[in-house]
Formats: sequence, structure tokens, C-alpha cells
Amino acid sequence: MIIIYTTSEKLEIALKRQGYTKKVLADRLNTSQANISKKFKFDDWRESDLKEICKIIGVELDIVLKLEDGTII
Repeated sequence: MIIIYTTSEKLEIALKRQGYTKKVLADRLNTSQANISKKFKFDDWRESDLKEICKIIGVELDIVLKLEDGTII
């Protein structure tokens, strides 16, 4: 069984494991908690958002595209 997570789900896991809350993340990004919550709700992330968040919480960002046959491009 393959489990596929949305970007928001992956970020939720990373935040929890790194000991961050959405409130702390919003503060570190100089934005409102409501804005962060909206991005999580609609899974609305720019690559620049992801890079900054990963830098803040101390995780590596690795974007991979994989075709249905398993080919990684």
C-alpha cells in the first residue's frame, strides 16, 4: 500500500517532529496565523514558501517528480 501525503500533511509532520507550532511558524515568517492556516487548509504553497519554512524548522527540502511507472524525473 502506497501512502501519498499532501504538502500540507508533510509540513504538519515536520513541524510536530521539529517541535514547532503553526503560531510559531507564522511569527517566524512575519505573517498571521490565519494566513498560515489558510495555506495549510488549501495546500497552497509556493516553492519559496517551502524553502523558507524548511530553513526555519531545520529540515531539508527535496522535490521529486515520479511518473506512474516509478520513473523519477
